[in-house]
Amino acid sequence: MWKLRTAVLALGVTAAVAGGTPAAQAAVTWQAFDKNCVTVIGLGGAIAGSVCAQVQKRVTDTGSISGYRARVIVTPAEGHSLKPTTYTWSSDGATNQICTGGCAPQTSEWTSAWTPVKTSSGTYTARGEVSGSTIFSVSASWSDWTQIAKKCVSEAAGKLCVYRHERGYRDIYEERAKLTVAPSAGNWLEPRWVRVGIVSDGVDSHKTRDLCDPSCTRRTVTWSATVSRNIGNIGSTYQLYASAQVALPSGDVELIKASLSG
Repeated sequence: MWKLRTAVLALGVTAAVAGGTPAAQAAVTWQAFDKNCVTVIGLGGAIAGSVCAQVQKRVTDTGSISGYRARVIVTPAEGHSLKPTTYTWSSDGATNQICTGGCAPQTSEWTSAWTPVKTSSGTYTARGEVSGSTIFSVSASWSDWTQIAKKCVSEAAGKLCVYRHERGYRDIYEERAKLTVAPSAGNWLEPRWVRVGIVSDGVDSHKTRDLCDPSCTRRTVTWSATVSRNIGNIGSTYQLYASAQVALPSGDVELIKASLSG
């Protein structure tokens, strides 16, 4: 799978001192962002316990998000041990130890320290061992939508654009198509459908959103619609695409497609 790209957001700066009086410093609070728990299965199919990945967001007094942090919580079942080992953030892909020097096997509920603060959103994944035999993995949070492809067409009646976006969501990848129509003054554009899909080794798999259900609407101001789904397997040759169909006042129907091939 290709690496999703996310933009890095800048951290807010600390207060400055002017004329001997401290400038106002934005207060920040840590708030819940995402938590995902999974049941861990050991050898022989026995339930070995549960593992949770927890992510918080750092919010300023103005409501903006300035950072993220995460931790893992393990709850072993009786007679089992769970040993956290490493974690990664999709925003940088680096593998880090959960405990400096390695964690000990845990036989009762245990919570790791928070990770260092990340300034961009991404998927947090924690991994570990089950009673020294099998491996567990749990993910929480998601990355920003990343634009993969874009196609715009200008007509007398206005401008049509379709975008293909992708992101990581917990332990899966998602794809999204977005259609935007911007009618020119005194004109209209009538969106019919928007679609996201993959042609993998010659086989087309897609999801379509019908924009004429229950009826088509002629848009006279800027308007957009999206459709998304989980990304499936990708073969040795592929085309990742987003497409849409829009009717024009001339009677023509415009088919627009943005794609990336490999």
